[in-house]
Amino acid sequence: MVTTRRMSARRARAIIETAVLVKAPDWSDTRQWHVVSGGQVLVVVAPSYGGTSRSGRNGWTWRLAALGPSGGGRHETTIEKAAARGLADWERWATNKEAP
Repeated sequence: MVTTRRMSARRARAIIETAVLVKAPDWSDTRQWHVVSGGQVLVVVAPSYGGTSRSGRNGWTWRLAALGPSGGGRHETTIEKAAARGLADWERWATNKEAP
């Protein structure tokens, strides 16, 4: 593992407080949304499929953008809840002493 200097909790909160949920540039193809702060994508939120509804949708998943596809897999019922949970995960990741 690589040890790096962690981000302070105060700085992480400041970044989170300016974060906004926006459609991803490829939204028309993927239906993904990005949680962005200061021009940096922090969290990717995507529709979750596998439900019993007519469309097959069963909520939203999120992943940390810095970790790629391996940074997610959980799901929430609304896009707002998924974005909030993703930001909470990002805050824990950003303030951790050890990098993945």
